Amino acid sequence: MVSPTARSRAAWLTAAGVVLIALNLRLAISSSAALLEQLRTELEFGPLATSLVPTLPTLCFAAVGATSAMLARRTGTELAILVALAALCTGLAIRAVPHTWALLTGTLLGSAGLALCNVLLPAVIKAHFPGRVALLTGVYTTTMALGSSLAAAAAVPLAELAGHPSLGLAAWLLPALPALAVWALRPVSRQIAPRRSGSGAVSAWAAGRSRFGLLVTAFFTLQILASYVVMGWLPTVLAEHGMSADRAGALLGLALLVGVPSTFALMPLTRTARRLRLAFCIVGCSLMAGYLGLLFAPMALPELWAALTGLGLGAFPLVMTIIGTSGRSARETAALSTFSQSTGYLLASVGPFGIGLLRSATGSWTAPLVILLALAALQLLTGLALTTTSAQPQRTDHNESDKPALIR
Repeated sequence: MVSPTARSRAAWLTAAGVVLIALNLRLAISSSAALLEQLRTELEFGPLATSLVPTLPTLCFAAVGATSAMLARRTGTELAILVALAALCTGLAIRAVPHTWALLTGTLLGSAGLALCNVLLPAVIKAHFPGRVALLTGVYTTTMALGSSLAAAAAVPLAELAGHPSLGLAAWLLPALPALAVWALRPVSRQIAPRRSGSGAVSAWAAGRSRFGLLVTAFFTLQILASYVVMGWLPTVLAEHGMSADRAGALLGLALLVGVPSTFALMPLTRTARRLRLAFCIVGCSLMAGYLGLLFAPMALPELWAALTGLGLGAFPLVMTIIGTSGRSARETAALSTFSQSTGYLLASVGPFGIGLLRSATGSWTAPLVILLALAALQLLTGLALTTTSAQPQRTDHNESDKPALIR
């Protein structure tokens, strides 16, 4: 029998591990976005590689996310996260090599590790903190926003200090190592350990094929597409209008930093459908306003456009809370998370790649921003539809607490 002291230590290590993982979830991505122009100059790669750098993370999140449930069933969720963190650290180290192949390979491997963590964290929170899902989701999404903001703002100065943008990218290995160490120190929990039989398995397809699951997936797709386009291209948009690289990176940092207070402000709005509709309107209208500013007057009030765009990216904690509070067990949560995230990232990967190619083909950011504006409007409509749709349980022996927060 496990002593109360051991249980308390395990809980604290788990909570610390979740926070440290969240801190790293976007560091590698937002730092490479801020350094993309310098990397292209130093490594001399063309439009294809330029479009691949911001696209690889979404492709990895789709491919690895689709297999995460199977891997978790075979190894256990917590061991799978440990392997993912090792992959992240290895990928970040590879990116220190100043060659295009190292940049792409390191980004691919690191993104694979991030993808696995991204999909499995909601299940860990559901298993270990079932009564505090919204709180822990808010904490980890806030920490993620802080990390991504820090990386975007500090990437250029750090690369200059290191002497090369590749070394600047590899420097983000330093915060990844503590996450790996803390997670390795945790005792393996039996709560979400692998099962030998298939009786406890929950089909990701079954979780996602309902109207509720499809709407969650559609909303997740649209908001993650917006997030990765902004993280991947906002500094480039501003730089091409004459802004310095360090200021453009700092404004990406501002956009991502806005996610910290917005998360705290938006999380209480997930408790009822009426409040959630207000939250969807706030983030949807803010995102559209930010795009309009970048389209018509990018250099007039760039701080305002960055802040509005960042507030619009607050859709992420909203949908993660919906996923985290859905289902009656960690396995059902993991199934919906797997379906929505793997499908969403696969579809959203078209965004950063397509936007980059469209910019190259048209020679301006007008057409890409118009498309992004239309997608933001579609995201708002999808969110409003989601608030009128209840989850479709796979069993009938549920109670009020089994329902996702938006339909209570």
